[in-house]
Amino acid sequence: MAEQFEKGKQYSEKEVNQTLKPIFEDYITIRRYLIMYGFMGRSRDGSKYWLMY
Repeated sequence: MAEQFEKGKQYSEKEVNQTLKPIFEDYITIRRYLIMYGFMGRSRDGSKYWLMY
């Protein structure tokens, strides 16, 4: 699922949700796991997401 995102690009939470929603119904949990397992980073305020690898 992380392959849906480009390295070096920053995404809003809305963009991440829109990307994940067609792939898996519970896209919020998937977004959380992408961050927990180090595939994506997130700013402290939650306004920006990015691919880590």
